[in-house]
Amino acid sequence: MGTSGVFKTNKKDGTTYFRASITYKEKHISLGSFLTEEAAGAAYCFAREYLDGEQEYLPEDYEKVISVRCKKDGSANRNKEKKFIKYDKWIMLLNLKKTGMYCKNPIYLYGKYFIYYLDRTTELKFDADQLFFFSNHRLQIRGGHIFYSDYGMQCGLLSRFGVKNFAVLGRDYVFKNGDILDFRYGNLEIINKFNGVSQEFVQGRKKFFVKIHFRSDLKVGYFDDEITAAIAYNKAADSLEEAVRRRKSEFAKNTKTTNVECKMLSLGSKKTTISAKHLNEKRWGTDYKSRKYYYRKWKRNYVENMSKKDYIHIYEGVCFAESFTRFLEKM
Repeated sequence: MGTSGVFKTNKKDGTTYFRASITYKEKHISLGSFLTEEAAGAAYCFAREYLDGEQEYLPEDYEKVISVRCKKDGSANRNKEKKFIKYDKWIMLLNLKKTGMYCKNPIYLYGKYFIYYLDRTTELKFDADQLFFFSNHRLQIRGGHIFYSDYGMQCGLLSRFGVKNFAVLGRDYVFKNGDILDFRYGNLEIINKFNGVSQEFVQGRKKFFVKIHFRSDLKVGYFDDEITAAIAYNKAADSLEEAVRRRKSEFAKNTKTTNVECKMLSLGSKKTTISAKHLNEKRWGTDYKSRKYYYRKWKRNYVENMSKKDYIHIYEGVCFAESFTRFLEKM
């Protein structure tokens, strides 16, 4: 190619496009893909001038710089962004020159914290000790949900900071300064960090309410401390799974039969054969594979810094609410 830092390549469908890249302090940095050689060359020229020059910019100077560059090139305003470097690459170059640290993601470092730019208007704040992780994991947003890919899985951003799935803002976790994009440890406070456990005030005293979902929310009980409540949820999950397994075992025991005709019913001119399995399903009310006896394996709470002996002591001392105990007996 005649233009420095520009390489011609083709897509799978045969379409030609141009890639621009630059080498700075022995680092090979990609500047993105462009439809024309002139646009790719303009991006390379700006990156070279900025990194080698003394001019300093801030992230909010993007619009001003892009307008000045396009006026020099005589480009139309509606195509100015196609003639210039993309916003995420702009942030990367600014951070590289300011700190000397190359991050392939749009990160701008401010001392003890940094900002991750999802786009021009969405700025996420993190503590500096998260820099290594987010410099290697690309954040994405879809439907208001921010996530990243880790070993082929899509992980929610909140889950990295200990917020459980289906947690409710204002009830299970809060942002102290009101900024829901500020994920610094001093700002994000987790109120309810265990599954099925929530704080409530009963007669002016703080209690921990435990519930578990099985066809509907079941009340497990109120407890004085959070650790006991978390272990109570684990015990309730164990009890439910044991009850369901026993129910399925009884059903399977009563349906062991060969394909021998058990009963004949005359329905008009038709005759229907009902097996022992169908008779048992009628007597039990439903099939164990149906929704009534379907269950998933509940995710247990993990209690840190607790010995096995202490865990078992609390586990054995947990008492369920009367309504939950009656429910287990009826299963």
